[in-house]
Amino acid sequence: MLREKKYANITIQEIIDRANVGRTTFYQHFTDKDALLGSCIETIFESFSDYLTEQVPPEHESRLMPAAEIFAHIQENSRLINGILMSDSGDLLFDKFKSYWSKRIEPYLLAHLPKGKTPKVPIDILTNYITSTTIELLRWWMKSDEKYTPVQMEQYLFALIFPSVTSILGE
Repeated sequence: MLREKKYANITIQEIIDRANVGRTTFYQHFTDKDALLGSCIETIFESFSDYLTEQVPPEHESRLMPAAEIFAHIQENSRLINGILMSDSGDLLFDKFKSYWSKRIEPYLLAHLPKGKTPKVPIDILTNYITSTTIELLRWWMKSDEKYTPVQMEQYLFALIFPSVTSILGE
């Protein structure tokens, strides 16, 4: 439905009609359509987490982020993800993405900060820069019909962000 109309214009009645469930059944599981959307986004992240566990070899776990795997997962699930991203609720998905990756990127950055060095920019700002750049690149990639492979996108992303990371951390 998100591909058909704006999230704000979707009614509970349309949702239950499409799902072929009763109103009582819907409300047994969700308090409102925002809870349903949140559940869909959580499902995406659970599936993403499972995917990463299966796809990322242990020798690659030390990367800043498994960007190629992120792009590949989005590509494999593009119908669902596009439906959310291209709707007015896409920002909610990206906010979750940003929070999810910020919690993983910040420890990586701190571990790569030379002992006794103070970064030129606070780590939380650098983390925000990396996640924001990643999100905007993902949006662009999806809108451009994924014309580059996930591996190429990882290379381009890292080429964009690593000069800043290196400069800021003083590596």
